[in-house]
Amino acid sequence: MNSILSKLQHNYYEIFKIVLFIMAAAIVALISPQESIFKYEFQVGKPWNHKDLIAPFDFPIQKTQKQIDDEKSVLMTGFMPYFGFNPEVTETGIQQLLLNFGLAYGSKPVNRHAADSLKLESFLVELFNSIENKGVIRYDPVIEGKDPSFRIRLIKRNELTVTTLGQMYDIRSAIEHAKFRINKFHSPDSTLLRNVISQSLLQNVFFDESKTQLGQKELLQEISLNYGLVQKDELIISTGELVTPDKYQILISLKNDYEKGMATSDSWKLVLSGMTLLIIMLFLVQYLFMRFYKSQFYDELKYIVLVLLTQLIFIGTAYLVFQLYPDWSYMIPFAILPIVLSAFLDGGIAIVIYIITLMLVGFYAPNSFEFLYTQSIAGLIGVFAVKKLSKRSDLFMGVTMVFVAFMVVYTGMLLAQEGTFNNFSTRMTAYFAASSILLLLAFPLIFLYEKMFGLITQLTLLELSNTNNMLLRDLSIKAPGTFQHSLQVANLASEALFEIGGDTQLARTGALYHDIGKMNNPLYFVENQSSGYNPHDELSYEESARIIIGHVLDGIEMARKNGLPEKIIDFIRTHHGTRRVEYFYRLEKKLNPGMEVDQSEFTYHGPAPFSRETAVVMMADSVEAASRSLAQPDEQKINDLVDNIIHSLMADNQFMNANITMKEITKVIKVLKKKLLNIHHSRIAYPD
Repeated sequence: MNSILSKLQHNYYEIFKIVLFIMAAAIVALISPQESIFKYEFQVGKPWNHKDLIAPFDFPIQKTQKQIDDEKSVLMTGFMPYFGFNPEVTETGIQQLLLNFGLAYGSKPVNRHAADSLKLESFLVELFNSIENKGVIRYDPVIEGKDPSFRIRLIKRNELTVTTLGQMYDIRSAIEHAKFRINKFHSPDSTLLRNVISQSLLQNVFFDESKTQLGQKELLQEISLNYGLVQKDELIISTGELVTPDKYQILISLKNDYEKGMATSDSWKLVLSGMTLLIIMLFLVQYLFMRFYKSQFYDELKYIVLVLLTQLIFIGTAYLVFQLYPDWSYMIPFAILPIVLSAFLDGGIAIVIYIITLMLVGFYAPNSFEFLYTQSIAGLIGVFAVKKLSKRSDLFMGVTMVFVAFMVVYTGMLLAQEGTFNNFSTRMTAYFAASSILLLLAFPLIFLYEKMFGLITQLTLLELSNTNNMLLRDLSIKAPGTFQHSLQVANLASEALFEIGGDTQLARTGALYHDIGKMNNPLYFVENQSSGYNPHDELSYEESARIIIGHVLDGIEMARKNGLPEKIIDFIRTHHGTRRVEYFYRLEKKLNPGMEVDQSEFTYHGPAPFSRETAVVMMADSVEAASRSLAQPDEQKINDLVDNIIHSLMADNQFMNANITMKEITKVIKVLKKKLLNIHHSRIAYPD
């Protein structure tokens, strides 16, 4: 028991990684639709490559979506919308009419007879009622452009009648009719009457949206989703027979009924078990690939979390869209996944994980073969177009290339299946365009991942390597000699890494910042001393060593304060490794012969370089600084200098933790010699 616990404690990090993969597989299995998979693949225009298919049970032949939509359109064309008559509006209108008439007639001369007033008022009330009782309909988009014969259902005093628009007024025709009647009345007060009736008429017939929608729903429910029946043991299609559109619809109907029946029967547990096994196998392949072929990413937990989280996001999104909006399947920007992963990892692992993700999603994708083929090509083209995403224009180029890939594949599929362009869909083109444009979401997603996982991309490295950045600009002002030294180290390191294969941009950026800690005490470093004054002359050797060693800790603190990524800070903490400040150590020993000198006071805190990039920057830093001490540098002196320094670093075990080989170190030595010789080449003396 103790041995088991001991092994668990010793391997807990590895076990935790395995648990993450198991959890991811479990989540995918739980969120995936609980449906069985129809075991036959088929396409319109292709021969049936399976054995003769006999109907296993009775099933109806389902109508296509186009047939259903056409039937809906026919029914909706003849559908009569519901309108409601509101008598309360009429009563309110009469009160307003009487008020308006009283105010208008009361302003007339006083010698008018009361009988005239009653006669005019009675006329107006009768005219108002005749118009309002017929109905004044309020405008609604549902009747826009309809002619007077358009029929509607009118609910008036709880009675439903069918009428036409021509049998009612709108507010304009109601006013015109009122004016016509007033003109025929031949009253000297016609102008007054026209003004009063115009101000008083109200709309009292309104569109009833709720009843209309309910009526439409009931009508649409009458549409049959099927148009025929296939009986059990009936031959559906023979081997080699061409899958025509009619046969395709029968096969789709069988597929849908089969999957639905399996989902509702007791077999769903077995279906779920089978799907879980398939999902586990795909995650197992991914686990083994990362562990044995991409160990540099497998070793770091954050990369595993990033990969699995991104997969789950896309798989969950895809399942949701497949269930709710299956027509939008091609709008999902799947190509973002490999683009984002290649920005943080590399193209190889991005492609493998992308294909595995598509296989997980492809179980339930509509037309799974077309979906898998189309998305695979688009994603691969996206990865090749974007590469490491070192420029913002790369992503825009990727968007264009992915859209072109979509259209080429769609055209090829259309010709292969139907042999004609007649069914070319502009809607599919719009879906492809939307999916391609949505790839621009990679920018905010990459930024979010950088902050979440503390990772760094080529775009960020390019921004950080800009010498106009505040930190580098301060270095150039406060410690100009150190700044020039950093530039030379950056050039040497990036050139060497280009030769042996490594992240040249990471090394260049790290080299630019590796000595920023010298800004706190610039004059204590020889490259910044110009007047001949050396402040170390006034200090003990221990104090001098402490200041020299302190520039590493000062640099780390300064970098964190300014928000530099940890990968850049690694270059600051490792560029001197665990070596001694040899110059002051030897002076201290010479000053105190026979006494034991505390080496820890003269030793950098480390750690030693632990990557190819940090190791190369240490080499470049050491040889560049030492080359400045050569009085008359020539090829022999530079060769000896580089050989001695690199061999000294190796003897101090500074590269034991770095993934760099002796062959690569030898190549680095050759590059450093060549570059230093170019830097220190003698120049022709110009005449006075």
